[in-house]
Amino acid sequence: MNNDLIISVGTIIHNDTEVLENFIGETSTILANSNYNYEIVLVDNCSTDDSQAEIKKLQRKFKNIRLIVLSKQYDEEQAKTAILDNCIGDYIVLMDINSDPPKLILNLVEKALNGYDLVIGERNNRRDDSFLQRNWAGIFYKISEKLTGYRINPNYSDYICMSRKMVNSLVQIRDRSRYLKYLMLEVGYKHTTVKFDKIQRANNRKKRSFLDTFGFAFEILITNSDKLLRWSALLGFSISLLNLFYMFYIFFIALFKEDVAAGWVSSSLVNSTMFFFLFLLLSIVSVYISSVLKETKKGSLYYISEETTSSVIYKEIDKKNIV
Repeated sequence: MNNDLIISVGTIIHNDTEVLENFIGETSTILANSNYNYEIVLVDNCSTDDSQAEIKKLQRKFKNIRLIVLSKQYDEEQAKTAILDNCIGDYIVLMDINSDPPKLILNLVEKALNGYDLVIGERNNRRDDSFLQRNWAGIFYKISEKLTGYRINPNYSDYICMSRKMVNSLVQIRDRSRYLKYLMLEVGYKHTTVKFDKIQRANNRKKRSFLDTFGFAFEILITNSDKLLRWSALLGFSISLLNLFYMFYIFFIALFKEDVAAGWVSSSLVNSTMFFFLFLLLSIVSVYISSVLKETKKGSLYYISEETTSSVIYKEIDKKNIV
């Protein structure tokens, strides 16, 4: 066993009682048979079922299981931050309890040990997604590349392995509007991919609704780029020039045309067009103001209500995660 290397495997739990024993048993077996020290960190994002009781029971059966219970249900990106803040490993693996196969963990770690600070699980295909989801993802990432400059493959998953150096960089970014895929590219460390096929442990696969997905995507694009704001300013300036030219046009018509008819159609069309752009620009600016307001709020990104560990745990598991 490599006594100097610790692997942390972290996942978010939310009403996952039916798959907990299967996931923990499979993951623990794989890690226990490896050459590494390890911990499995479960962040309970305010489950309402018996997940906490089930985990505490499994902690008596399996070693090196840590449970961190959040005080309320947070956004998934903030829950991931809780994992990164509390993991002590030299390499940290983030995975989804329902869809990511534990057998890939050691492949990700071995790839990272070859000199990569970030190893991303890349899906072989997206056949399990609906036609709308596949097309929406492609459109979103194309737009995001134009706005943010970050090129993200739509097949990139949230199944990743990161070095301690990268995690230490990420935990210093305390933005409230977070998207880990962007933050990982922002720090700029060397990365590679490992291809895999997703699994499905639970029948009731949790998905965001379309409106929630659209709102999340819109907020991410807005808060991770200032290009849209600059384009909005340019568009607003251009429209103001058109209004100025129109004013000159009205002025010359009034001077040189003797019989001026009341142009209800043209005036209504112009007014409605101008008001459309006006309120469009105001809505975009309002989102930016909202994001600024979020960032001015003080306090932690999340709060922990309880933390428990297995009765038998790695002897140095309590060493601090210090940046």
